[in-house]
Parts: sequence; structure tokens; C-alpha cells
Amino acid sequence: MIGKMVSLGFDLATLPARMSYRGAKAVLTMPGGLQLVMAEMREVSDEVAREIQMLAASVDAEMSQKAAHLSGEQKQQAAELALATAQQHLSMAAVDMLRALWLAMDSSRSLGHDASPILEQDRRG
Repeated sequence: MIGKMVSLGFDLATLPARMSYRGAKAVLTMPGGLQLVMAEMREVSDEVAREIQMLAASVDAEMSQKAAHLSGEQKQQAAELALATAQQHLSMAAVDMLRALWLAMDSSRSLGHDASPILEQDRRG
């Protein structure tokens, strides 16, 4: 039973990759498919590069204006504070993602099943 569950879990976990591979293979075997894919990748890559350059320029302009009056030491202290704040926000974002995942899994579990945990259901089945 556990072997079947692990196998099913592996199959489900790799399904998106297998489907992506098959879809990409189908596109690449079409006449002109590779050139089309390469052109689209180049276009998307160029767009991302432009957006990153605009963001970097925006941050540079903003910070040059806001930090013009600060000394090097003050800038270093502000950088450390900004990094600590970013780390705290990322940690909370990770916790929020786990909460959302738990809620999504629990809501789908309770829609068609009783409220008992999944492991107890598997033991009975």
C-alpha cells in the first residue's frame, strides 16, 4: 500500500514535467517549430532584460535622491536594516505560503470527505 502511494505521489509530482516535455517535443517536431520557440524565447528574454534595466534605473534614481545626504557609515547601517527587513518579509511570505497550501489542501479534503485526517482514512482503506 505504501509502495503504491509513493509511486502514485511520484507519478503525480512528475506529471507537469512529463507533460511539458511532451508538449515541447510536439512543438519542436512541427515544421519551423524550433525557430518559433527560439524567436519567442529571445523576445521574452529581451522583455525581461528591459524590465530589469528599468527597475534598476528606478531604484538607482530613487536611492540616489533619498540617500544623497547620508554618510557611508549611515548608508551601511541603512543597508543592514533593509536586509533585515527583507529577510523578515521573506520569512513571513514563506509562512503565508504554507498556510495557504494547508488551507487549500484542507478545503479540498473536507469538500467530499469526512473531517478525519488523511492518514486515518488510508489505514481504514
